[in-house]
Amino acid sequence: MIYELNVIGTCSENTDFQSVYIPFISFANKEQKIAIEDYISQQVNDFFKKIYPSVNKTQLCYSQIITEKDFKKIEISYFYKNFFDDLERGSDGKLNLKIKWSISFDEKCTPIKLAYLSPDYRGHELKPKSLSYNDVKGHQHRKYGTIEINGFPIFYYIYFTLQEILDVIK
Repeated sequence: MIYELNVIGTCSENTDFQSVYIPFISFANKEQKIAIEDYISQQVNDFFKKIYPSVNKTQLCYSQIITEKDFKKIEISYFYKNFFDDLERGSDGKLNLKIKWSISFDEKCTPIKLAYLSPDYRGHELKPKSLSYNDVKGHQHRKYGTIEINGFPIFYYIYFTLQEILDVIK
């Protein structure tokens, strides 16, 4: 026997998501939306301070992100529109890429886990005691993934859990 639970909805047809594997998340009011977006913004800024402090970054609209399942099927025009449309040349004539980012709830898109290794480590231990996956406050470093061109990241998937989003509004 199949019951209709009415716990999960689908986004409206006029919502233009690039991937069918990206969840559409909605909350009850504008205050919750603002609180969550402020939290995400702060977390993303903290993340980039750790890995790439002087990066010129812009957000890729959440509805435009794709997963690994979409990657080989998506039209090449997607990449031009979302990653290369705003390229500029510097005074030296070289292209300046603007790093894009978006949040992801998909662990498969975020396989990289930051860790801290003490500058005093000299490579003598197989498993150094000074290796830590937590920041100074005891929180785990944020997981992430990238889309790269010639080994240079042009896009960062930054992992968030639904639980941490819910904790912001509770």
